[in-house]
Amino acid sequence: MTISTRNQSVPQAPELTVTVVRLEHTGHVLAALTRATPGPPPAVRLLTQSAFPLAVPDASGLVLVPAELLTTEELSAPRDILTAPWLWYVDTGGQQSATPATPQLKPVSCPAPSVGLTEGSLTITSSTTDGAAPVLALVHPAAQWGTGSAVSLQIRDVLGPDGSALMGNGAVEDSDEALVFVRGRPVTVYSPGEID
Repeated sequence: MTISTRNQSVPQAPELTVTVVRLEHTGHVLAALTRATPGPPPAVRLLTQSAFPLAVPDASGLVLVPAELLTTEELSAPRDILTAPWLWYVDTGGQQSATPATPQLKPVSCPAPSVGLTEGSLTITSSTTDGAAPVLALVHPAAQWGTGSAVSLQIRDVLGPDGSALMGNGAVEDSDEALVFVRGRPVTVYSPGEID
């Protein structure tokens, strides 16, 4: 394929088939890989075992994402997904669809949501409202390099019509940290004492 710009033709890198490991609830791609043999993608546990060690964005630490929150998919993707998988998510059409639409790989493009803590609950607010976007919060103690921090709370929800969600029902401790995923938006890190 070639893209024309004014009087010049710029060749576009061909897409390739990749296996992605993604969060089932929000679609965020956590890893992408190519395989030598075609066929259906391997089961999540063959790739991750019981948990996937995810580096905390813009911080120092690893959070162990439980395998039951993940799924694998074989998709056509641009080559740069291999070097920056976190810039992509898989859109399956609707969150509760009985017959899921064909999954589409899309770039994360909305602004990051803001996250705060109010009486033991995470408050997530997005400046972009696009209906009931799925939200996943992985609450954990302070992440450290090495073996990683285990997730203590997995909270799933959707943004309300006003673009916000209150999650945790008072179970989030003042010292907890969290990774917050909202479909179509960059992952957000919540740490105690951060100012939104």
